[in-house]
Amino acid sequence: GVKGGYSLSKFALVSSEPPPFTFDYLPSFVAGLYFDINLGIISIQPEVLYTRMGAKYEDGEDSLQYRFEYVQAPVLLKINIIPAGPVRPFIYGGGYGSYLLKATGIMVAGGVRTETDLADTIVKYDYGVVGGAGLTFKLPGISLSVEGRYNLGLMNIEKDPAAGESVKNRSIMALVGIGF
Repeated sequence: GVKGGYSLSKFALVSSEPPPFTFDYLPSFVAGLYFDINLGIISIQPEVLYTRMGAKYEDGEDSLQYRFEYVQAPVLLKINIIPAGPVRPFIYGGGYGSYLLKATGIMVAGGVRTETDLADTIVKYDYGVVGGAGLTFKLPGISLSVEGRYNLGLMNIEKDPAAGESVKNRSIMALVGIGF
């Protein structure tokens, strides 16, 4: 099937010194393909998603955004709470691996926009865990699903961190899927 939706991402930043400002969630879209291997009450669901991670800071008209574009491959163990009927609730958990396609920093200061390629400062691979819940609506010939999930990055994505410093991806996603 196919799925897409809305993502809010923000990194978990650990530093020996307090950061000069607090980052907010960066809104974006997420889209991709999934395959559901239904084993009754349990399913295995591999996916391939295009997603953006990062964070933003805004102060009036000035802003700073970090945008990290990834191809993410989650593999989920899904428990179909009610495996039959027209409405089927489910919960799931699993892990993901991601590959960085593009890393950009965008700063707007005094009305001037500056875009910087950050690919040399960010690790190409990321991994983490995923958890979520949703509903599947069975219709003749297709299924529709709605779900919410949380991605918890486990890897420090900063290439050369200072001692005691780490940057890890986090995101909340709301997704809608169509299964064939």
